[in-house]
Amino acid sequence: MLKRHARVTVKYNRKELQKRLDVEKWIDESLDRLYSGQEVDMPEEVNIDELIDLPNDEERVRKLQELLRKCRTNTETFIRELVGKLEGVHKQDELQSEGIEHPVIAHSHYRHEPYHFNHPHHPQQHHFHHTHGQNQTL
Repeated sequence: MLKRHARVTVKYNRKELQKRLDVEKWIDESLDRLYSGQEVDMPEEVNIDELIDLPNDEERVRKLQELLRKCRTNTETFIRELVGKLEGVHKQDELQSEGIEHPVIAHSHYRHEPYHFNHPHHPQQHHFHHTHGQNQTL
C-alpha cells in the first residue's frame, strides 16, 4: 500500500518538476534569442524562486524589466509570457521536500482513503474503497 502512495507521489512530483524544467528551458531559449549578438549583456540568471516569492505580478514584471534593462530587443512579450508561465510553478525547495513528506501524510490505517483519515470509519465506505482499489496496478 505504502508503495502505491509513494508511486503516485513520484508521478505528481515529476509532473511539477517537468513543468518547472520546461519553464527554465523556455527562459534559456528566449534569452538566447533576445540577447542574440549581445550575449555579454545577458543577465547572470533569471531566478524563478525569487520571482515566485514576489507578492504580485506587477512586482515580477518590475523585477524582470530591471534584470533585462540592457537588452536591445523588446522584452515586453517575454516578460508577460514568463509571468504567465510562473503561475502554478513550484519553488525548488518545495519540489525537493514534497517527495519525502507526501507518503507520510498519505499513510494512515485507512489506506484506501487517505483524505478521510480524520473521520470515523464506516464499514460500507471501507467495502466500497476496498473493492474499488483491489487489483489495481499502477
